[in-house]
Amino acid sequence: MKGLIHNLFLLGCVLYMPTIVAALAGWKTVRNVFYLTAAALVFLSAVVRIYYNWPLLCLFQEPYLISLFVAIITLYLYARKDERSGVAVGILSVAISIFTLLFPGDIYTSFVKTNSLFAHLFSVLSSLARAAYMCSAALSLWMLIAGTFSGNEIKGSGQVLIKNMIIAGFALHSVGMFFGALWSYAGWGIPVQWESHLFLGMAGVWFFYSFYLHLHLAGRVKRESLSLAASSGGILVFIFTFLPDTGKLRLPELMR
Repeated sequence: MKGLIHNLFLLGCVLYMPTIVAALAGWKTVRNVFYLTAAALVFLSAVVRIYYNWPLLCLFQEPYLISLFVAIITLYLYARKDERSGVAVGILSVAISIFTLLFPGDIYTSFVKTNSLFAHLFSVLSSLARAAYMCSAALSLWMLIAGTFSGNEIKGSGQVLIKNMIIAGFALHSVGMFFGALWSYAGWGIPVQWESHLFLGMAGVWFFYSFYLHLHLAGRVKRESLSLAASSGGILVFIFTFLPDTGKLRLPELMR
């Protein structure tokens, strides 16, 4: 079963390669077919992973869930005919998936206290929140680069999309951390009992995006400054809430 989980994810990452080629060649239909197939394989890998470990929670599965959610957000953007945003988030989807493939962290045996609905809700909601944050960062960076080279002001519609993604991520983040606290109370009787840098990282990211949303409420902040703040948030999310769930480079094992 573990082989099936990883092989499905590996095949999904492999199919991202012809997706990139088709995108560069301008073959939109071929690109969409390959990307949809790759996303479906990543989805199947996540479903089998959860089914295999249920009712226990698979430790360090969040990078796989984040790569799946970023792929789904990409499909959503294409469905609403936002081609430029879909390309920006699609690039992120491929990069995150390949990084997760090369640096897997799900090599640890789960433990009985993960047999909790709160644990699963924390994992899924916090992963979806991180995916939304990272997508907003990719869009912000894309807009900054496009604005620099074209000399055009950053469009308000793009800022609204970024803001809405961050608001959604912040809401999911807050609810996910609440379920994480309930899981800790139910499992250990205290707020947090897991010696992991992830919890501190998630708290730090929460405060950062609280500050970001306050910038919107305060007004009088340039769009370029907001885009720069959103881009910086993506870096914080990657370093403090994504990397702790990854492992060492396992490229030699993939080559066998």
